[in-house]
Parts: sequence; C-alpha cells; structure tokens
Amino acid sequence: MMTDNDKVPGADVKPLYIVTGSTDSMGSVITRKLAEQGKAVLLASRDIQKAENYAAQLRSVTRNKDITCLQLDLNSFDLVNDFVKRLRALNRPVAALINNAGLLPRRSEISVDGFEHSVQVNYLSTVLLSMQVYPLILEGGHIILSTSVSRRLVSLPYEFPAVSHFTPWGAYAQSKLALTLFSIYMSSVMKTRRVSVNCVNPGLLKSGALAMSRWMDRVPDYLSRNIPSPEAGVVPTFRALESKDTGYLFSGADKQVKTSTMLKNREMFIRVCNDTMRILKEHLDTDKK
Repeated sequence: MMTDNDKVPGADVKPLYIVTGSTDSMGSVITRKLAEQGKAVLLASRDIQKAENYAAQLRSVTRNKDITCLQLDLNSFDLVNDFVKRLRALNRPVAALINNAGLLPRRSEISVDGFEHSVQVNYLSTVLLSMQVYPLILEGGHIILSTSVSRRLVSLPYEFPAVSHFTPWGAYAQSKLALTLFSIYMSSVMKTRRVSVNCVNPGLLKSGALAMSRWMDRVPDYLSRNIPSPEAGVVPTFRALESKDTGYLFSGADKQVKTSTMLKNREMFIRVCNDTMRILKEHLDTDKK
C-alpha cells in the first residue's frame, strides 16, 4: 500500500529511505525489510564495496531494483558533507533518514576534527548529517536516531563533547545521551515542516555494528540465548517510521515516551545544544552552492 511518503509529484520517482550503517546487523535487517516493502532504499556505508554487494543481493532476492549506494564516512565533517553533496546530485526527495550507524571503539582515537572517535561518529557527525539532509526530506518524513539504554548510566561532563577520561563504554554512552537530548531540540525546530524526529532504542543485541564480539564471546551461553536478535532490535525503528508523532523515544514492540521527560538538567541541555551548534555552524550548508 502506498503511503504519503511514497507519493511524489512527477514520474515514477520514489523518495529515498536512507539507512546509515546499512550492511551490518540491524542496518542490514532494516535495509532488507524496506526493500521487501518496495521502498527506494539508499545504503549509506563506509565500506562501499560491501554495500554494493549487499545491494545486488537485495535486488535479486526482493526484486526491488530501486536500491542504490553512496559512500558515507562519519569520521569527519568534510566527509559527511561530501556525502550530502553527492546525495543532492541524485536530485531525489527523501522520505526518511535512519541514523543506524554506531561505533564502540576499544581504545581512544581522536578524529581529524579533534574529537573522540565515538563522539564524532555517534553524535557530532550524525547531527550534522541529519541537519544537512533535513531540507531534502518531504513533509511528513522522518529522521530517526538510534540511541542506547547505556545513556541512563552516565551524565555529560562540563567539557563535553570533549572526553577527558576515556573508557569505551563511557564515551559511547555519553555520545548516545547527547544524541537523545539534542533530538529534543531537533524535533522542536523541524516540526515546522512536519518532519518528525524520533529516537529508537534497539536494546542489547546478539550482534551489531558496535564491535562487541570479544565481549559477547565471554557471555555464558545460557545468557546469550536470551539476548534478542537484530530482527527484534529493528521493531522500534519501523514503529517510528509508521508514527506521525515527533519527539519520542520508541523501544520494544509497544513502549513510547517523550524524550523531553528525560531532560533532568536544563542548564546542561542548553549548553550542549549551544556548543554543538557552535561546532557545526561552519560546516552547515557548505555544499548548497
């Protein structure tokens, strides 16, 4: 059945459903399910050859020929804007941007822009990508941000997005907390064009784009059997795609809460939003000309 986001003026041009981290774990499941629904899917992936191979497989299995790939590397702001420039050149509207890519590095690494790798990928570059793609999204479209329950275990230090005392889980959780909080700002600004901004919490999964394989190897079999599969993890994403609400966090098969209820420290929220916009300001809209 055709939805509002599938109706585009002109010829048979379907709007794109962009999935970041589209070839691994949850991303591959999201991409496959969208392809099975007949959506026009764009695989945004750092490993373009892997994306092309998976796209070819999907075209064959789903008989959906409208599956394309563009290389996206969230390691730097310039690389994000390069992706957006190539996306604009396709001259196609966007139905949804599904920010699924995530990183949990085992050691500290500083990006070319001067930020901890996980903060750059999971937070700053994801926000930049969302704000740059936003003008291309049709009215009634979606921006979806993947968060994590680990955000509940941390607070944001005053120096964030700088990370002074790195631990893999700490930096990852802080980046997901910041992303969840910034979504409150984005949902407020973007609702003027009726573009919904929602977070999804996939939960702890058996495998994923978070490079957790060594940790999972140490989990006893009787515990790992109870950890959901990526198939279960994508349920909140598709619930968010079907919803007309904005400013919510979706989890599981039926849970949905306003992200604003997670705002405990308004001063910290304002500071993080201001600092984020200050950092990204010089990188916004650089490829519109």
